[in-house]
Amino acid sequence: MLLKFPGKKEASKKKQASQEEARKAVQDWLPFKDITAGVLVRKDGQVAAVLKVEPFNLSLKSETEKKRIITAVFEALNGLKEPFQIFSLGRPVDLDAYLRELQEKAREAVSPARKKLLQEYIRYVGTLVSSGEAMERRYYILLPGKEREEIVQKAHELASNLERSGLKVKICEDQEIIDLLFVFLHPAQAAFERPPLFAGPYLPPVVNG
Repeated sequence: MLLKFPGKKEASKKKQASQEEARKAVQDWLPFKDITAGVLVRKDGQVAAVLKVEPFNLSLKSETEKKRIITAVFEALNGLKEPFQIFSLGRPVDLDAYLRELQEKAREAVSPARKKLLQEYIRYVGTLVSSGEAMERRYYILLPGKEREEIVQKAHELASNLERSGLKVKICEDQEIIDLLFVFLHPAQAAFERPPLFAGPYLPPVVNG
């Protein structure tokens, strides 16, 4: 009786087929199918523009300013006839470059006291990085629609109306949408891994078992 063992090519084909099945399973689960020309393409055929709103401390404003800002934001959002989504997303802060800068300063420090303080602070920052406690809060508005040109125009109008209140608003491009989805779908990985660079067309991430 002859036993046939799979060769390297056959094993490679099986691995590739398994990865393809995993990719299809993930794509079936995700509610979108592509990111192109600055919009998120949903499986139902609709598209969505994404606006990023920079946070700011309202408590630092006077009562008059608070009322003006809240009224302006309310009027901008109330002017939208179609449904929209607002959500906030916590994202780990990338402190690697900051740590390298501190380490360089510690190496160049002449004073023993300054060097010791820097080293202690470096350990503190390193603890924040490893624990994932260094977080920043990001805010987004999703505008869905049927036609890309129409929804992009509405996104620009909304951004302009919100900026009148003093908010900083940016319409996300492809890479920024990928960054958003990466943090949303992989919150644990986002603490130590950067999102993939866009090289179009976008393929949803594969979940490895």
